Amino acid sequence: MTKRSPSLQLVKRMLNHHCRGNPDLHEELQIQAAVAAGDICTVRRMLEQGYSPKIRDANGWTLLHFSAAKGKERCVRVFLEHGADPTVKDFIGGFTALHYAAMHGRARIARLMLESEYRGDIINAKSNDGWTPLHVAAHYGRDSFVRLLLEFRAEVDPLSDKGTTPLQLAIIRERSSCVRILLDHSANIDIQNGFLLRYAVIKGNHSYCRMFLQRGADTNLGRLEDGQTPLHLSALRDDVLCAQMLYTYGANTNTRNYEGQTPVAVSVSMSGISRPCLDFLQEVTSKSHTTTSLKHLHVNRVLLDGVSLLQLPTPHRDEKSAGNNNLAIQFN
Repeated sequence: MTKRSPSLQLVKRMLNHHCRGNPDLHEELQIQAAVAAGDICTVRRMLEQGYSPKIRDANGWTLLHFSAAKGKERCVRVFLEHGADPTVKDFIGGFTALHYAAMHGRARIARLMLESEYRGDIINAKSNDGWTPLHVAAHYGRDSFVRLLLEFRAEVDPLSDKGTTPLQLAIIRERSSCVRILLDHSANIDIQNGFLLRYAVIKGNHSYCRMFLQRGADTNLGRLEDGQTPLHLSALRDDVLCAQMLYTYGANTNTRNYEGQTPVAVSVSMSGISRPCLDFLQEVTSKSHTTTSLKHLHVNRVLLDGVSLLQLPTPHRDEKSAGNNNLAIQFN
């Protein structure tokens, strides 16, 4: 039998004093105190005497919520054996016990619930704001919990009510390992029209920029509100390193935002004086125009000679590859 600690005895005396005349509240607080203390014997005895694990407190918490938040694995197991319902959502934010397990990184407790008959009802359950347990785990950087949810086939790109995915939350909170785990499980790297790459550029996070580019992020997706691409944003920040990386991975220097500005024009509008990013963009844009003109001359010559267009080489792509070989080595 579990030895009762002096603190638990003190709690019980306080409960007896404050809950006179309200036996239901007394029982509720007594079993919660037993859970908090890990007194599994008292928990079992009260359940066998008829206390229901489905009873909810003023916040809408069941004993499963309480046990998951406190990390009491044995209590969770006992409550599940006695019919506790993991699908119940609290009154605070519409969170299930699995959400709270995710918040605190209780992977072993989560496995107990996910191996129950309720798995399909809880693994992608949404809170009042549309957050799934994966949103919560990614937000708090719970790597092992993220892996567990994906192991049990959680949806990798669920959208919250604000259109946010777990990957976006992991990026914003700078949970690098969670970001990698989610990308390894095919999370959409171009979600919200390229949010991730643009966010990395805006924050000047070269490590994230490199990671996203190497994993195939689209370099030319613009913001829906203004058409700014990652290259435009690099120009705004005068971030030559980001601009070089983006150009190496295929960013188009001639793409225009909704105001008709190219990245060079944006850079000039910030300051007409020579700056690293402006100098780089002017150089590569000039090369792009020269190559395009040469290609048009080559096309006309081929048409005059009657040669099939399918046989045309692609000088722009070859020149770009050769001209940026050092950059490619540096960033890979």
